Amino acid sequence: MNHVENEQALTQLLKSLGNEAQTLDTLWQGQPLLWQDLGWEQSQLKLWLYCQPTIARDTNSEGLECFQQQKNSEQDEPDLSEEIAKIVQIAGKQLPLAQLKNRLPAGLLATEPMLRAAISAHPHLKMIGPMVKLL
Repeated sequence: MNHVENEQALTQLLKSLGNEAQTLDTLWQGQPLLWQDLGWEQSQLKLWLYCQPTIARDTNSEGLECFQQQKNSEQDEPDLSEEIAKIVQIAGKQLPLAQLKNRLPAGLLATEPMLRAAISAHPHLKMIGPMVKLL
């Protein structure tokens, strides 16, 4: 497998965790070629799962750790471009990008490249030099 195929396989693995919780052993045994191709050991799979923000960990009736997609995880995360649009709308004028970053809601962290990407992805936001304007 190449890099893109590996990424797709990992994304598919995360999606499969939305259906039912699975143990580390089940996940490990279900994709032997993927782990071999990545050169991962079972401990690396466990670490990767721990680092996934949408994956919840729980213990099943047998006392084994299980992994599953968090319910409503997409609804819990605010859309950065929508948050930016709200901030600019409330300000009633265009804002410098640096000032906009400081006005993000608590807990919503974003780098300047992330802000620029969110602004360009939003249909009603535009960068004019260092300023963010709501169209």
